[in-house]
Amino acid sequence: MNPSHAAFFDRPEALALKRALTRPELLAQYELLSRLEIPAVQAAIWDIEPIIEQFDAGTRQHAIQSSGALIGDLLTERGFRIARDARGEKRRGRVRKARFVKSGTIWELPGEHGSEHRDKVSAIMDDIMSRYSTTLAELAK
Repeated sequence: MNPSHAAFFDRPEALALKRALTRPELLAQYELLSRLEIPAVQAAIWDIEPIIEQFDAGTRQHAIQSSGALIGDLLTERGFRIARDARGEKRRGRVRKARFVKSGTIWELPGEHGSEHRDKVSAIMDDIMSRYSTTLAELAK
């Protein structure tokens, strides 16, 4: 995260946003949505939109960008990277049911499996996706 985004979360008015984004139960949701090629921020959208709404218009866009940077840091620590298209452009996707956050970065795991934990999580995610693919697709709408 660049210094500007990190400094944003040092502000007292941004602490609620940071707490909402870093709840431990969201990490698995960020990973799952990334595996489904949906912006990870979608997992937290209902929690963060009311907080973002409280910021003035000038600060709101920075809050949205800082939120994405924070989610990016969390996913990077877990082995994810920004997904890129065939031309090398960052992939983004539409965020649904949101007033302020209109799009988000799509994250992916690199092709190589470097750890036993990652392989275990991958197997669990694959099982979930095959069992509940229709439900997950409907929830993503």
